[in-house]
Amino acid sequence: MATTFTWKVESLKTDPNDDNYITEASAKVFGTEGSVIKATTVSCLFPGNKSAVGSDFKTIDDLKKADGEAIIVGWIKTGIMDYKVAKIEKIIQNSIDTHNSKVIETSLTAADTSYSAQPTETVTPDPTE
Repeated sequence: MATTFTWKVESLKTDPNDDNYITEASAKVFGTEGSVIKATTVSCLFPGNKSAVGSDFKTIDDLKKADGEAIIVGWIKTGIMDYKVAKIEKIIQNSIDTHNSKVIETSLTAADTSYSAQPTETVTPDPTE
């Protein structure tokens, strides 16, 4: 079964002296697989100010509306970049897999193989001895 990820805005910090420009947004990321739901929180800082945003500025009142959440989540994902989005969702997936007792990682050492022996590392003598 595939996991569905949902990003929900948890909180916003704004600058009241700059028309409530959003300086930080936090979201809770939920992963749902069957009846199992796991989550983590992520936050993103937004340096700058209203004038730097220019005509794309959105008022806090507009962003409080239902469709404003998708805009803010988009900003968070853009701010943390695709790599971190994938990493966050992987962490949640691992948590779900652990809950479901799925093996998520196995280890194999060189000693468990037919590899040739590793060189012996030279030990530097302690000059105080």
